[in-house]
Amino acid sequence: MAGDLVLMTGATGFLGYLTIIDLLKHGYRIRAAVRSMTKAEGILSAPTLKSLSPTSEQLSFVSVPDMSAPGAFDDAIQGVKYVIHLAAPIPSWGEGEQNSSILEKQFISACERGAIEILEAAATKSHGTVKRVVMTSTTGGILPLPVVSGLERDLERVWTPNDRNAPPPPPYSSEVEAYLAAKKTALLASEAFVRDQKPLFDLITVVPPWIWARDELSKNKETILRSGSNGVLLSLVTGKRFEFEMIGNAAYGEDVARAHVVALDPRVPGNRTYVINREIVWNDAITIAKKLFPEAFEDGRLKAGNCPSFVIKWDISETENELRIKPQPLETMIESVVGQYLELLDKEVA
Repeated sequence: MAGDLVLMTGATGFLGYLTIIDLLKHGYRIRAAVRSMTKAEGILSAPTLKSLSPTSEQLSFVSVPDMSAPGAFDDAIQGVKYVIHLAAPIPSWGEGEQNSSILEKQFISACERGAIEILEAAATKSHGTVKRVVMTSTTGGILPLPVVSGLERDLERVWTPNDRNAPPPPPYSSEVEAYLAAKKTALLASEAFVRDQKPLFDLITVVPPWIWARDELSKNKETILRSGSNGVLLSLVTGKRFEFEMIGNAAYGEDVARAHVVALDPRVPGNRTYVINREIVWNDAITIAKKLFPEAFEDGRLKAGNCPSFVIKWDISETENELRIKPQPLETMIESVVGQYLELLDKEVA
């Protein structure tokens, strides 16, 4: 409800920023847990948040340097009614860490312990004020790794929000593999905590695939090209030719942020999982971009790459019926991300 206090992690990231905007527009107060206060300065200067001009009562920050440390959230949880836990280690999509023992600590331990620490704080340190915790997973946290990678194909199967699969055991050969294992581990551990401990709050998990949208925290060409999922999409429309198939499922960032905020409504059933998904063909992004930005292809700012893809089918009926969210089409995502990229290019030339 408007005016209620939300403890939020991951606030200084791409999705976190979008979620802050949605929370403020719907009247919630936010206490953002950040690893360093300098990161808070970056989002406060972003255009939309700056235009909203939140007071310190509406948006405040608390330092939590290590979110996986015992008692990390014991102070931050005080007086909170809702929790949105977005924070997670993000993999690089190019060259990255390949030492499995380091990957296990960097992803598996950090992701699982961060989730459990915030649940334990809500259950034992909040004096019963917390009514709901909303966590972010990913479709790769539900699907078996061979399905995500395209090694196993059952393209007619319709996956549901309630499907679960055990995380692949180590060793891990890449950051992406460790990230997906971490998301599986955190999802199962969080659900087990609520099932076994029976806290006074319930748990909702929001599950997106690739997330694409304008990223106001990316201030120049270099940062947006390195900005996770947006950067992967932009590589396709700036000439990259992928040597492997990519999973053809995506979600508009503002839809995903909206899902986290709507999920706080007590009228939404608790202890549920909601998938946000739009089936897409990656090379359609090129066709759409050419239609929206023909001059950019003519003058070389954009260049058609190639990316074969395969689609995983999801049942999103509960998302549409209970959260009242109908996923935006690919056109909206392309206009948002590619449009911002071209704006940043123009600023550098001017």
